[in-house]
Amino acid sequence: MAVKMAGGRGSRSRGGFTEINITPLTDVFLVLVIILLITAPLIQDSGLKVELPTSKSGDKTEQRNITVGIDAKGQYALNGSKISADALLPALQKQAKETGQTVLVVQADANARQKDVVRVMDAARQAGLKKLVVATQQN
Repeated sequence: MAVKMAGGRGSRSRGGFTEINITPLTDVFLVLVIILLITAPLIQDSGLKVELPTSKSGDKTEQRNITVGIDAKGQYALNGSKISADALLPALQKQAKETGQTVLVVQADANARQKDVVRVMDAARQAGLKKLVVATQQN
């Protein structure tokens, strides 16, 4: 006489899933991280509508630097926030002290006046910033 054992090859048990396959979910997250890493450096807003002058050797600037934007009307923006000309020097001094940065990136509009750019350069020198980078866009 043959005895059938429960759970053997011939029996069919109707249990739930014992494992969840997370491989597709992981793939989606990795694609999202890659997209974020690619697009993050491209998002750099000076707070003003600035049309940068072009140059053949345009370099990418890093976001962690102190950035001053100058538009064609002579308005200033420090790290994306509009600021008056009188408040520029104290704000630069505060940023330099807080961040420890010695580099200032100037994003001046192609039609900005020379006196506005010189005002920023002078304020940067007085604030103790050692290096000045003029941002351009590559043509």
